[in-house]
Amino acid sequence: MIEELGIFAFVLVLSLVARNFLLREELGAFYKIILRLSLVGVAIHEISHYIMNLAVGIKPEGIEIKWRNKETHQRSPHGSVTSKPRSFLQAVVICLAPLYISTWLFFLSLQLATNTHVDPVIRIIAILFCVSLILGAAPSSVDFNNIPKAFGKDPLNSLYKVFLIILSGIILWIIILYTQIVFILDIFYYLAIIGLYLLLRFSFLGISRGINELQSRNFRKPSKVRLRRFTRTHYKPKRPQKEW
Repeated sequence: MIEELGIFAFVLVLSLVARNFLLREELGAFYKIILRLSLVGVAIHEISHYIMNLAVGIKPEGIEIKWRNKETHQRSPHGSVTSKPRSFLQAVVICLAPLYISTWLFFLSLQLATNTHVDPVIRIIAILFCVSLILGAAPSSVDFNNIPKAFGKDPLNSLYKVFLIILSGIILWIIILYTQIVFILDIFYYLAIIGLYLLLRFSFLGISRGINELQSRNFRKPSKVRLRRFTRTHYKPKRPQKEW
């Protein structure tokens, strides 16, 4: 887990550095190539946001991927996904989705590019795709600003959910330490943390509701049981109608 966090941090720094040094007009013809590769990175970036919105149960209002700036009409690949996260954790997962997805795609493409048994054309395409992923991996400034905004809407609830995530990670670490369970794919570790988080959240929620229900009851005054009075009914025959 710690190694993977280090990998994500490395890709984040590499992406920020690549944006500042490669996306410059002074590079001439090389800049035009990088600009087109950047468009692919932008597409992966926005699609990652879109997919993660759907994964956490939010339907995005729209997705845009543009080649030119609307005001200046200059070539400037950019895009956006319009959505409204309902919680702090949703905002964090959605905003960091490009970094997570691009990182794994980058290393898969890198393995393909370094495999000598693969066709050279495919290896070249894999290298260009790696550059595109690096250019679009880092969250944008808007993404980084959305995280503290979501936290500020309900700080106590946000801290509570962060605490549950940390507690879920500790519980999973203890389980793995004592049972020696090894998952084939790393994604199963994240799924296990999500499962533990949901288990803790709904368990605490059920305990809280149970306590509130007990506190709302008044045990000093026993509830009065209303008994229905027993009344005996007599059979009364109907009188025959008179014939005129």
